[in-house]
Amino acid sequence: MLKAFTAPFLLGLVALAGCSSNPNAIEPNPLPEFEARYDVDRLWRSGAGDGVDETAMTLTPAVTNQQVFAADIHGRVYAFDRENGKRQWRSKTEDRISGGLYAGYGQVLYGTREGDVVALDSDDGEPLWRTEVSSEVLAAPTSNGSLVVAQTIDGHVLGLDGSSGEQLWDYETTVPNLTLLGGAQPVIVNGRVYAGFASGKVAAIEADTGAPLWERRVAEPSGRSELDRLVDVNANMLVENGGVFTATFQGQLSVLDWENGRPYWSKDLSSHQTISSYLGTLFVADDEGLVRAAEQRSGSFLWQQDKLYGRRLTGTAVQDGLVVVGDFEGYLHWMDADTGELVARYRHDRDGFSSTPVVVDDVLYALSADGKLAAYRIEADD
Repeated sequence: MLKAFTAPFLLGLVALAGCSSNPNAIEPNPLPEFEARYDVDRLWRSGAGDGVDETAMTLTPAVTNQQVFAADIHGRVYAFDRENGKRQWRSKTEDRISGGLYAGYGQVLYGTREGDVVALDSDDGEPLWRTEVSSEVLAAPTSNGSLVVAQTIDGHVLGLDGSSGEQLWDYETTVPNLTLLGGAQPVIVNGRVYAGFASGKVAAIEADTGAPLWERRVAEPSGRSELDRLVDVNANMLVENGGVFTATFQGQLSVLDWENGRPYWSKDLSSHQTISSYLGTLFVADDEGLVRAAEQRSGSFLWQQDKLYGRRLTGTAVQDGLVVVGDFEGYLHWMDADTGELVARYRHDRDGFSSTPVVVDDVLYALSADGKLAAYRIEADD
């Protein structure tokens, strides 16, 4: 049965800056030369379907203590043993999965382009529940075990019962007609849900009731055209050390007080990718391919790495004290977190990445655009 709903028009980022047919595309820097200081060890490699299959979708894998989960554009969800990469099960859901996966509390969660939130059993991939929501879910849901939170492209944040999928509450805000393809995964911390929107706003919501606590703008739209006025909170939000750290497209890198939403600082910077942190420093790859480190307390930039300019970078992750990004040619690049100096490189897959790599317990998990999943460790070169 077809569902009737109205959603904003979605703009793929590849159309903005990615492909060679775009006359305004940035010419990528050649692969930089440097002296490697670390060795990269691939622990295992497995196939997880067809990946994103030349689309602009993001399909982020999920990692638990025992398993790694990945999905492809055709609705197949895979579970792998985290230690050796051996496939444990495959579920042919036939859903148009969007945004990637969340895994925890015995469930694998995802949203769909048709407007469903779905839970699978993490042990065998069998369906647990499915809930119809107002429109497309372009970011992975999240959970604290009892509450599942999902966000739709039309500005709804929904609280669902973790065991049944029953809707418990619905927070709604206005979003613009034109938005980027994707969205920020909500965050559940200390009894609150934090959500970012295509309007450039961030909201704090009471997790038990869905009651609004505060809503603040972190980027102001400017310009005459709808394209110029895009200020989506499309990256993740980091909620730590008393702050909600966000990056927006054509907007700001900024921080709000997590209690009342009061702004502390903001810096002009455009990014739609995952930001990360380590020992009080933020790491962000902007939309031109510059990687920057910013002090959490003041926002002051500590260093900038420009040798990857134009290489259409993933977001940042931190592995064993090093900052890592992927690029459009499938290379992983590691940088010294203190200086930004390039220290290691490894080619994961020549077709690029479906999402920012995920790091858990100093092991990095990378999923390529054509479904190649691998795990990596890194060690100092003796």
